[in-house]
Amino acid sequence: MKPGVLAAAIGDAGAEQVSGFIESPFNPLVNQVAARCLTASTVPGERTGMVLVSVFGDSGTTDLASELLVGGQPHNALLFMQATANAILGYLSAEFGISGPLLSVSTTEDPLQLVELLLDGDELDQVLLIGIELAATARTAAAHHVLGTEPQAEDVAVALLLGPAGDGPPAVPPEAGLPGLLAMANTCEYAQVRGHQGGQP
Repeated sequence: MKPGVLAAAIGDAGAEQVSGFIESPFNPLVNQVAARCLTASTVPGERTGMVLVSVFGDSGTTDLASELLVGGQPHNALLFMQATANAILGYLSAEFGISGPLLSVSTTEDPLQLVELLLDGDELDQVLLIGIELAATARTAAAHHVLGTEPQAEDVAVALLLGPAGDGPPAVPPEAGLPGLLAMANTCEYAQVRGHQGGQP
């Protein structure tokens, strides 16, 4: 059965910079939507997992690091650290005491099957699913063309806090990938969307 939606959040321009991360909007947006969901949760960290889904990951950091390299400029060690999407998940796990599994995947498909698998056992009570794509650059737009997907016109991030079936409205995205996650967040009655608290279960 599809997991239930406990809370949801969509990123906006108010994402604050995250200590230890620079330049790219990727990590501030992930932190913003994750915090909006996790601050309302009473489930302990050892019963919580996180899954981050992004086709191209932190393309802002990747492109910047590449530009520095091609330009013969000094390498910035912070860019190397934050180039992996798990870096921000590690930050969130420390901030919210989460000791459940932390996974980053790149896919255009529906990631709910992975969440269902994580919730199928007895170890977790909830999984935070985060989807994010940054506005397309020339490089990622070319990759979108190869994949047959639509480039993002702007930075988009969404988070869905999901629990076992029956704990909230079933998570049934109308389409795959990030568009489906956004659609669920926008229609979730129990959502904390763009920082504003919606209805309560």
